[in-house]
Amino acid sequence: MNRMPAQQKGASAMGTIIILAIIGYAAYVGVQWVPQMIESKTVDSILSSVESEHKTDPVRDGADAEIRVIKLLQINEMSDMSDAVTVVDRGGRITVTFRYDRELNLAYKTQPMHYEKSLTLQ
Repeated sequence: MNRMPAQQKGASAMGTIIILAIIGYAAYVGVQWVPQMIESKTVDSILSSVESEHKTDPVRDGADAEIRVIKLLQINEMSDMSDAVTVVDRGGRITVTFRYDRELNLAYKTQPMHYEKSLTLQ
């Protein structure tokens, strides 16, 4: 009696290695990207807080706006971002701008990431 070979059950070793490599690469990129996303969302939150605070207690000038932003950065433990903040006062029209760069290492190349967010208060 000749028996037919049994059908394979489960994944092959090569398929398992490829799946693990894809998961590992996604984790490698995610470990870098998630903190950048959280940082960006925190900057959005800071700008939103300055805007809502401006409605109840208007900003007097650029220096006042900068003090508020620096205070919010300290509360969020992001004091190192104080160099990325620019406050411009043009006759009662105050613009708060966050401008900073980060890098995302994709293993085969380094992708520069530029972030720029601004808020204009009147």
